[in-house]
Amino acid sequence: MMNLVLLPATDPKDQTCGMMPERIAGYEGVAIHHICFPTMVWYNEPVRREAIEQIDALNISPMVLVGFSKSGLGAWNITRMIPDRIAATIIFDAPVAREKLPPWGTDAYYGSDEDWLKDLPYRHITDFKAALPETHKLVLISGESFHDEMAMLSRVLNDTGTAHVFLSRPHQKHHWQSGWIEEGLNIVLQ
Repeated sequence: MMNLVLLPATDPKDQTCGMMPERIAGYEGVAIHHICFPTMVWYNEPVRREAIEQIDALNISPMVLVGFSKSGLGAWNITRMIPDRIAATIIFDAPVAREKLPPWGTDAYYGSDEDWLKDLPYRHITDFKAALPETHKLVLISGESFHDEMAMLSRVLNDTGTAHVFLSRPHQKHHWQSGWIEEGLNIVLQ
């Protein structure tokens, strides 16, 4: 049984990007677990710690950690924090390489551009690579909203020799049900 842990990307009532799936068609052997927050969050350190507490309560290991949009940054940094428990990380269409604090409700979580920059993946590639076992699979999938940022992160990962798979999907809808989870799982299961 594979455990898939999904990090929320929006307010729980917001269905603009669809809802986190309860199951994945064609993957009956996958148990899906949702991390939940009462409101939309950005994954700064306190939010990551709360997410890890929820992951701990699931009492599962290993797992595939999945981040979409806002939660892609969370998936990257949570993987760095508990690398021994995460067999693979799938990140879809996330704002992972912008130099300025995003305008979408980040103020409550990041006080300044400097605070924001501290969490960006390209600033932690060496730590990420050193923390993770060679068996860890990192899958990055771009989409219609953050293709350029995902492609930039992939280039930096290539430059540092960090193993990953990048699926360039600039026209893939920014939505939970646009097929990217299935694509990511196909890579993880290879």
